Amino acid sequence: MLGKINRKIFDEVIYPHLGKRLDEVIVPPLTGVDTGAIDLGDRVLVVKTDPVFIVPQFGMKKASWFAVHILASDVMTSGIPPRYALLDLNLPPSMTDQEFKEMWIGIHEALLEIGVMVVGGHTGRYEGVNYPMVGGFTMMGIGEKERLANPSKVREGDYVIVTKGPAIEATGLLANLYPEFFRERMSAELFREAQDMYWKMSCWKDGLIASEVGVHMMHDATEGGLWNALVEISEVTGKRIDLWGDKLFINPAVREVTKIVGIDPFSSISEGTMVIITDRERVRDELVRNGIQAEIVGRVERGEGVYLDGSRIEKPREDPFWRAFFDLANKR
Repeated sequence: MLGKINRKIFDEVIYPHLGKRLDEVIVPPLTGVDTGAIDLGDRVLVVKTDPVFIVPQFGMKKASWFAVHILASDVMTSGIPPRYALLDLNLPPSMTDQEFKEMWIGIHEALLEIGVMVVGGHTGRYEGVNYPMVGGFTMMGIGEKERLANPSKVREGDYVIVTKGPAIEATGLLANLYPEFFRERMSAELFREAQDMYWKMSCWKDGLIASEVGVHMMHDATEGGLWNALVEISEVTGKRIDLWGDKLFINPAVREVTKIVGIDPFSSISEGTMVIITDRERVRDELVRNGIQAEIVGRVERGEGVYLDGSRIEKPREDPFWRAFFDLANKR
């Protein structure tokens, strides 16, 4: 199966074999947790690595913005802003010097906006490499230990807050990769909104605002969408999550795009959607005040699993976005 490995492989192969176990590693690799954390005394170092994800069809500058914010969003789930970056760029031989320059300047400008500096890395062209995965990208941040968000802080009675709604990434990618297909099937207003979802495919700002108020845990809804993110939170915390159907929301453009291609928005990839676990209602208020749609959609309770109005939500077996993506690619 394409995409991330499943929980069974992680639990049986990866987690038991992490090299030497070090006492200062206070958050090791965990399913449902986006960053690792290292104890530095009164401060903590948070770290995250992902592929350098470049889609040249977007244009190098636009693609670079997204590549940066994928990492920044993950680091920000820790409650500590990213500060340093390392890039291993394994570039396809087809990339021209001009395209590389545009990509690098795009990365620089996106990093500049969020206050992150490149401190090391590697760059080269190699046979067998192709878009969109063109290397590895690591970000790190250093902050006060008490600000670190992690599963051990989650308590029964905590609020579950969701920002922007489901399928933000699925909508932004599909509408920008296949504009003619959707332009013919949507109103002009909804089509523009769907394309503009691209610039919402980051939850760096969501996490920054929430962490300044106070959070217990955050997780961004990537592969498997909102349902997968919530199930992973339930699994890693050992707590039940009760969702209220009348509080869940979905952007009209997202609803239309996912309806056109016949995919479930709540199971579809959604970089840009942040799930925030907190005991402070004011987190939602501050997000809204800063122009980010957010709602308290449920509570953390005793038990296990994720339930929507009493009905259990299961972990998605696959992300339906990829089927829609390849179906549309074959129609071109």
